Amino acid sequence: MLDAQPPELVRRLLAEKVVLEGRADAASRGTRGYVIFEQPVSHAFRLLSQTIRQKEYRPELESIETLESLPDGTIDEHRLKMMFLDIRYRLRSRVDAARRRIQWELAPGFDHDLARVDGSWELYALEGRTLGVFDTVVEVGAGLPSFLQDYVTRKNLPRTLERCRRWVDGDGRSGD
Repeated sequence: MLDAQPPELVRRLLAEKVVLEGRADAASRGTRGYVIFEQPVSHAFRLLSQTIRQKEYRPELESIETLESLPDGTIDEHRLKMMFLDIRYRLRSRVDAARRRIQWELAPGFDHDLARVDGSWELYALEGRTLGVFDTVVEVGAGLPSFLQDYVTRKNLPRTLERCRRWVDGDGRSGD
């Protein structure tokens, strides 16, 4: 997977361990991040697939509660505080151990405070370590200020991915 990336991105990733890349297609509002975890891929996958534990490395989460456990994942309710706003949404996560992929999207049939949230982790073995490729799209919707979208994707996400990296590298202990 790394050999398919531009050399400058690979150089930065090997040096910094976390690299965030905006997408060229501004209409998609998508963001991609690359993370090198110092854990083997099976261990990194096991930790990241425990969606209920996100609060351990995402301090903006006020709470996360599993509402439903499904054969291939969960529906979790996320409550977070961003600046002066309280935001609630439910994510349907799908865990595919064979492909080392975790996907999420807004769960259908619920009222959400965000217009769109979807994304994924794809994990690749990297000589005893793990390359994590993180994709996300967040759209805040008409009821929330537009600067919040920029904050969630470009400003907060690099810190979140770095805390996540430290959390996985620390075997599920504090990402701070």
